[in-house]
Amino acid sequence: MDQHTDEHPLAGALMYAFGDGIVAGHAYPQASFATVVAEREGMRLERFAVNGATICDTPLRRPHLSGMVLRQIEGVPAGAPAPDLVLFDGGTNDGWLLFRGELDVHGDPVPGAHHDAAEYAACFERTIGAIRRRWPQAVIVYVAVARMTSPDRAIQDELHRIAMDQCARHGVTVANVYEDADLDTAREADRLAWSFDDLGSDGLPATERTTLVPYDGARPSGTHPNLPAVERFYAPVVIRALRAAWRSPEPRPGAGARP
Repeated sequence: MDQHTDEHPLAGALMYAFGDGIVAGHAYPQASFATVVAEREGMRLERFAVNGATICDTPLRRPHLSGMVLRQIEGVPAGAPAPDLVLFDGGTNDGWLLFRGELDVHGDPVPGAHHDAAEYAACFERTIGAIRRRWPQAVIVYVAVARMTSPDRAIQDELHRIAMDQCARHGVTVANVYEDADLDTAREADRLAWSFDDLGSDGLPATERTTLVPYDGARPSGTHPNLPAVERFYAPVVIRALRAAWRSPEPRPGAGARP
């Protein structure tokens, strides 16, 4: 499928996807909502997301678990084709820094890490600006991921508020899973049914039946959506936002209106 149609308006479009492990797919890239959405819509996808990525800088430095979304954007080779759409998420890992003074990923606190709301807003704005400068004609969609077990709900709400304010200010379309999908892994039933941390005995995202690590009050963590969660909660919201942004006649800052 490589031709735009009324039924598949995104077919053939090139989408770049940046962000954290939720975009990356965590331990199973095929479970990434970006992958599922691109396949369903007939888009070409280049995914640059990395587990542990943040909007603001972080002292966390591990192979395949670190870095800013901004660095992913800057790291795209100069000769790479310009995307038609840019999708990104981010903020979940920043929650461990915002108002807490620590980054506790996999149980390892990092001393000296702290960001406040104003700094997070500035980092978010810089991320949008970097996308605009590199690909001024691209449609941009930010994915506000679902409510989760952690960090604290007040921090999640504050991160979400800042992201929504920045997206509105800079004309970025939002795929608002946070508000539009009935998914909240702070509810134990949702955490068990709709998230995964590891692969199971069948090589797929683990379920209660296939898990190799016993489920308990802490596992799965509730952070990474499994395939059923992607299909039920993420894909519909993200596809709706991508299509709406693609069809919008409204000019975007730094870009002309879409034909």
